Amino acid sequence: MNLNLLQTLNDFRQKAKKKLPKMVFGYIDGGAGDGLAVDRNRESFKRILLQPRSLENVSQRNQTKNLLGKQWQHVFGIAPMGLCNVANPKADMMLAHSANKYNIPLCVSTAASTTMEKMYEIAGDNIWFQLYMGNSKEGTFKLVKRANELGIKNLILSVDVPAPGYRPSEIRTGFKAPFKFGLQQILDCASHPSWSIPYLFSGMPDFAHNYGLSGNGTPFFDRYSGTRLIADLDFLKSLRDQWKGNLFVKGITFVEDAHESINCGCNGIYVSNHGGRQLESVPAALDLLKLIREELSPQIPILFDSGLRSGEDIIKALALGADFVFLGRPFLFASALGSRQAIMHLIEILNKQIDSVMAQLGCTSLENLSNTVIYGVDRSKKMVG
Repeated sequence: MNLNLLQTLNDFRQKAKKKLPKMVFGYIDGGAGDGLAVDRNRESFKRILLQPRSLENVSQRNQTKNLLGKQWQHVFGIAPMGLCNVANPKADMMLAHSANKYNIPLCVSTAASTTMEKMYEIAGDNIWFQLYMGNSKEGTFKLVKRANELGIKNLILSVDVPAPGYRPSEIRTGFKAPFKFGLQQILDCASHPSWSIPYLFSGMPDFAHNYGLSGNGTPFFDRYSGTRLIADLDFLKSLRDQWKGNLFVKGITFVEDAHESINCGCNGIYVSNHGGRQLESVPAALDLLKLIREELSPQIPILFDSGLRSGEDIIKALALGADFVFLGRPFLFASALGSRQAIMHLIEILNKQIDSVMAQLGCTSLENLSNTVIYGVDRSKKMVG
């Protein structure tokens, strides 16, 4: 594979589309309904223009970012995603090695294909844990205890999946997690041998955190069951009492929910519309970010994902109020290509894009980036001449 041919994040998507079975590509790429929320996320970034600046000394540019006392080498990380190993049997391990090499966060999901313990062995403090409520509070707090004992410092509670989103792309192809095979799925996989053959040796991915958490031996996390508990304010307060590290609530799209999360003692919030995968009529996440940032104290960190596809997008999200951003689908598409080098190449592309944009905008540090880099933002006018 000639990595030089992959120069945009869409290049990774197109390459992965050829390699992956339709059901797997549809699972990763698809959104709720007809995908209008996915499109809306992208369109919101396209509407925002940046204002170049000249006559600035930008010979020294710094992409590092401080978040809650830790200095990160970059301002982006890998978003929590369930069952990453559907893209490649080694996806989780490759992502962990890449996160460790580049000092970026990797959010391991409750629905991950690999346990947090195995991921932590590779990436250490770069590992964050994303928590879903399963079929019992007792099992949920067992996961929290494991994360705490492991030394994980950042916990993300996802609250935007009270029920699975309606995703026709998964229904049409018969995608199930874990996999269930009928004739349609067998033919789909057989027609993509470069994807299928490695699974003959590794076995099909499953939910790695799913067992040993429930007293009756039933799976803790069932993607299609109605037994999953729903996080509410009482649970959030209990979680805050038990978790001593940094706590973020993910899936915030409403100002009042942001205030309630902070009032419960959270260290910050995570603005996301789940990449457009839950509700088709949800507003673009970038628009929600701007609204929520205006209502929160600047001292409250805001994490952000949904729709980011370039270094320019990352700069736009930071300028509109995000303190740190995460990308999901692009990292899975890079993982699908079968080598750690593809993931590292994606990270390098984002680095180069961000660096170039900073120079064009007259920006030397992401720590002092503001909305003044957005074209059309009202500034105090100065008379010239």
